[in-house]
Amino acid sequence: MSEGLTALASENLNPSLRSLLEDVQKGHIRVPRFQRPFVWMDSQRLDLLRSIRDNMPIGSLLVWRTVKFKLASFGNVGPHIIPSIIDIAPATGWQYLLDGHQRVSTLLGLLLQPLQPSEFSDNQDGESIDWDIQYNLLENDFVFRRKADRGRTKQPLLPLWTLLDGRLVNKHMRDLRKRAEHEGWTDQDLDEWEERADQLSYRFQQCRVPIVVMVSDDLELAARTFQRINSLGTPMGEAHLVAALTWRDDFDLRDQISQRRRDLPAGWRHIDEGLYLQVCKGLTGLDVTKAGQTELVKKLSEDASLLDRASNSIKQIIDWLANDIGVSHDDLQPYILQIVILASILDKLALANIPKPQFELWLWRTSWSEVFATAAYRDVRFETEALENLVKNNTNMSWTRESKLPDRFDFRSARVRLFTLRLANQKNLTDASGQITSGRKLLTEHGRDALVRIFTTPKGATPSLKKLIQGPGNRFLLAPETDAFFRERLKYGPDYSEDALAAHFIDYHSLQSLRSGDLESFLKHRATAMENWDHDEWASYVARSED
Repeated sequence: MSEGLTALASENLNPSLRSLLEDVQKGHIRVPRFQRPFVWMDSQRLDLLRSIRDNMPIGSLLVWRTVKFKLASFGNVGPHIIPSIIDIAPATGWQYLLDGHQRVSTLLGLLLQPLQPSEFSDNQDGESIDWDIQYNLLENDFVFRRKADRGRTKQPLLPLWTLLDGRLVNKHMRDLRKRAEHEGWTDQDLDEWEERADQLSYRFQQCRVPIVVMVSDDLELAARTFQRINSLGTPMGEAHLVAALTWRDDFDLRDQISQRRRDLPAGWRHIDEGLYLQVCKGLTGLDVTKAGQTELVKKLSEDASLLDRASNSIKQIIDWLANDIGVSHDDLQPYILQIVILASILDKLALANIPKPQFELWLWRTSWSEVFATAAYRDVRFETEALENLVKNNTNMSWTRESKLPDRFDFRSARVRLFTLRLANQKNLTDASGQITSGRKLLTEHGRDALVRIFTTPKGATPSLKKLIQGPGNRFLLAPETDAFFRERLKYGPDYSEDALAAHFIDYHSLQSLRSGDLESFLKHRATAMENWDHDEWASYVARSED
């Protein structure tokens, strides 16, 4: 095949597996950087190989062909260094793999040897990948070489990079015959293994991969197609696509975001890249609730300061959340969308300092009302305007706490996250030994795990007890490794002080219920105490904010 002619052009969209992989290896078909990195587990890679062995289809691929858009693409696919993309589109256009990255990376990394030495055997995000899978001719299955070598006896292994070339398979089998006497292998064994090796090689050489080619210079169409396909599997953030469309030799959006995340508090450094893009949208008036890659790419290219402005606002908001509110980890934040709006208003109003009372009241109210549960554009616009008016006019919005703590008390609920943050700010919280402790420190060290359930559902529990087990009455702010000690001391003593019990919403009456075996009454009484405390705290807070 001509060096400049791809398998797609020469083999009628149904190339042999070898032709396809060589096209990727030579850079004729590229993996764009908006793809997620290589994430397949070992079991998935083995299953793909077994499908080819068993003559089962492995699915079609989708390739986007364009003469207009030169996108950033991965410089490595598996252990292979991919040649740099050429500046001028070839006659067929640049070709990008939109669907099939995991399958192609698996097969390229295992079936072809690199054309040049590479320092990398890892995926694009730096996680180590074991590419040494071989075929065990005795067990008739694919195995990792490292595991096979742990056996006491040597196994007849066939390297997968031989499978696409029958001559390499024959050479390897001759080498196995030379080892036969030393390993105790019989001629009958070798004859059977040679037959298996030939059959396996034939299956891989005859494997053909259907390819659908989308020829278009419509970027929005390509983006929608890509997102729709990938929405069926692992969710895909738009940061990958925007990064590809804004990439230059001296600018990689994802690298820029990664550098900025390092300046955040430790519990926030893995925040989703998409937060930065949403704030960029908020700063430019774009709809933060919808994907809009083309518009955002244009804004980023027109305003070189946009990412810096977004990053600075995000850092100020997150520092405030961590230091003043106690949100030590991003998964404790009731809604990430709140950060988008707070950061956008901070930048829009050019505020030198965060207006803490107004921001805090807005944060509490929108968390409790769960207004962002659906992220509807109308709600986002209303709450953005409400926050802006609150800051500009230094006024408050009246609101009431109509709903109660949720019966199912887990972190899927914004109200549970909010209650946890407020509980952690208590001054008299005690640990499992009865000593004063810091709730914020517990959240910093343990995150969500600090809100522990200490009672499991007993055998024969009534429906009402099962419900209470899942509710707030069975949640305690403790170091998780002390939960068993705390539970046993509650049940059997020695007794905690009255103040220590009160810090956990336990009084003498409910403690006696627990010790008499009435767990249901204990949990019900404690849940009521937590609800009353939270209601009174809200009333006091709102009254202070209105003064």
